[in-house]
Amino acid sequence: MQSPTAEQRLQVTSDHLTNAPIGNQSKDAWVHSHLIPSTHPIKGRQLLAAQPISRGELLLIDPPYAVIPVVDNPLDSDSLLCSNSKCSRKIVPSTKSVSCPSSCVPDVAWCNHVCRTMDEQRHGFECIWLQKYATSIRSKRGEYDFGMLWLIVRILASRHIETQQPSTATVQNLSTTPAFQSGWHGIQSLCGSPDTWAHSQVRSWSTMVKKYLQNTPSLPHGMNMDEILALVCQEEANSFGFYPRETGIIPFPDSPVHRGIQFAAAVCPRAALANHSCRPNIIHKPDRIGRMVFVASRDIKVGEECCISYFDLTQYVDLRTRREYLQRSFRFLCKCDRCLEEEIPEEDSNWDAFPLLDDE
Repeated sequence: MQSPTAEQRLQVTSDHLTNAPIGNQSKDAWVHSHLIPSTHPIKGRQLLAAQPISRGELLLIDPPYAVIPVVDNPLDSDSLLCSNSKCSRKIVPSTKSVSCPSSCVPDVAWCNHVCRTMDEQRHGFECIWLQKYATSIRSKRGEYDFGMLWLIVRILASRHIETQQPSTATVQNLSTTPAFQSGWHGIQSLCGSPDTWAHSQVRSWSTMVKKYLQNTPSLPHGMNMDEILALVCQEEANSFGFYPRETGIIPFPDSPVHRGIQFAAAVCPRAALANHSCRPNIIHKPDRIGRMVFVASRDIKVGEECCISYFDLTQYVDLRTRREYLQRSFRFLCKCDRCLEEEIPEEDSNWDAFPLLDDE
């Protein structure tokens, strides 16, 4: 009998992992004992294989610290997530979902009243802010900026709950080193700062921070503007898009399949340790309860870096378009094995994780 492919194993793994009922145990994080964090002198943080890892092995499960839905028509979408972070399942349109009593935004909904009750404290932190700013930001700044700001607010909401209930903030089941930081400490350890982004971009974010994210009674986070701006820079460098199909399948099957339309954005501190390669050895995808899942797409040797793809490899195929996308979105020139193999001989640039670019 032919062995299942890595992508088939991922689907089986995701289905198996999400059979558990809602609760702390079903949302636990998990990291393969052979997967370790390390530091590269140029690229910074990375994931390495401490022992051989076989193709198809589950490597990591990481519940997001914060997640937002990304859908065009929340009331009719079959991809809207339950706002309860302990659930995060897609809400079936035909079911009787529960909306916010204050009607803050249609993007906020719960599977049922149980999920709404469980999420009351976290949503209470964001609700007034959403009522006050959501419509204005969407009309003036667009959906991307609204989503970015909302994700920051949800990060702050998780931080607020963590500081109020520290004993419940570290519930997890990691079969690995404590070096995989979780909670707010994991967010603080993310790479990215104002120095790593273009000056014009940082100025734009700074304007939004001052207008929409100040410490006020409607958003009581207790942080100063520099700290919030740094958090924005970290979020933009590390957040994941959630897609219905796997990211990072290579080599392509006979008929490459697009990973689908994004339905959520999330920050997953452990998963964010993975660097990019245009020839990744990990495929990733969220499972049915919103956890990021990593699976080895091929055998990985001892000491080899474990990488994901930051984009859909069927969308950006040739060297030029891949590098242009990464320069524009993540501000580095990719020097992975695949890119080096495809370079023309005279092309020579310095490898830098976040090289400075002239934007004036």
